[in-house]
Amino acid sequence: MAEPVTLAEIKTYLRIDGGEEDTLLAALIPIAREHCENYLNASLPAEVPTPMKLALLVLVCHFYEERAGEEIPPVVYTLLSPYRNIHW
Repeated sequence: MAEPVTLAEIKTYLRIDGGEEDTLLAALIPIAREHCENYLNASLPAEVPTPMKLALLVLVCHFYEERAGEEIPPVVYTLLSPYRNIHW
């Protein structure tokens, strides 16, 4: 299964030129994906809408830069909320 964001997109978003952080960034992609899917109560679609993609980029950036367990930025949930499946 292809990831919804690429390493190149993440590096562009974070303004990282070198390859020193590639392993860490690549490891953060599935973690961000899982976090989004857990919040959405659904798998990400094959064609990921732009707001979901931006939420993933923000999450990877957050996990990369804030390594001490700080709260997830609220914008992530704002971007994902329209796509959330709520089960009662």
